[in-house]
Amino acid sequence: MHTGQCHCGAVKIEIRGEPAAIGQCFCRDCRRTSGGTNALNWFVPAEQLKLEGNPKTYAMKGGSGQLVTNYFCANCGVTLYREGEVMPGTLFVKAGVLDDIQAVNQLRPHGEIFVRARPDWVTPVAGASQKQEML
Repeated sequence: MHTGQCHCGAVKIEIRGEPAAIGQCFCRDCRRTSGGTNALNWFVPAEQLKLEGNPKTYAMKGGSGQLVTNYFCANCGVTLYREGEVMPGTLFVKAGVLDDIQAVNQLRPHGEIFVRARPDWVTPVAGASQKQEML
């Protein structure tokens, strides 16, 4: 089990089980929702996520061209996870909201996507697949 929360603690998550996959994404949307050069996302089956609190949502087309719904804290603005039409039933949990940094360190990305937008000074993750786009 893994736990996490937004910055102010108003919205909390609990992941029951391990992520189905872990991906690092360099798309514009992930950069903007993470505030960094990329986002580390845990791909979690929706039924494995327990939510405490009431996140706000907004939806827009993502880099894949498909609709993506963002779930974020109305108080502090932190995005906790996203849900996209491209992978129905799967939530993209932002690893930055997880409480246990050791779990994040041990569970490395399986793949990297939108690497065409990766800054030159960021090195690829050894052993992770590299995709120019989403798929």
